[in-house]
Amino acid sequence: MSTTEKSGADLEKALARKERDWQSMIRITHDFFHAWRKSVKDRQGEAAAKEMELAFWENVGVGTGEMYLKRGGKPEDLEQIAFTMQRASDVMGETAHMRKDGKDVLVVHTACPWMDSFRAAGLPNQCGEGCDRWFQVAAQTISPKVRVVTESQLPRGGDTCTRRFALIG
Repeated sequence: MSTTEKSGADLEKALARKERDWQSMIRITHDFFHAWRKSVKDRQGEAAAKEMELAFWENVGVGTGEMYLKRGGKPEDLEQIAFTMQRASDVMGETAHMRKDGKDVLVVHTACPWMDSFRAAGLPNQCGEGCDRWFQVAAQTISPKVRVVTESQLPRGGDTCTRRFALIG
């Protein structure tokens, strides 16, 4: 075996390890989130936990929008915004794609690990509202002219989670 082949095999092995590590990190972050949410619930009740969960996603949405703008994202480029949101979803272990629909852009999720982690935490089908908040707040942080409307959700029995990005005004 040549040195190049060995290096390629070593690189492939290291890359596979990094992928396993990343998948583990996704599960760990879900566990952190649910432990935090349970702590709020145990001390202040379910209503407070839900309120704080939505506040959490709102803060994450603001951070996502600010990062988009800081990195030079265009505030009214729907395709770029949708691609950024879809890419963030990919990084979080979700399966998503985007497609044009007239002037609008759709981000379509066909699978999502949040469904499993919410179910494991005893909160089946309750992840959609947090995701909606994240998408909407991120879009509003990027530009008040961008609207995100949820057209379907996996947790509500849909085949996908589909969000429509549109410009208003």
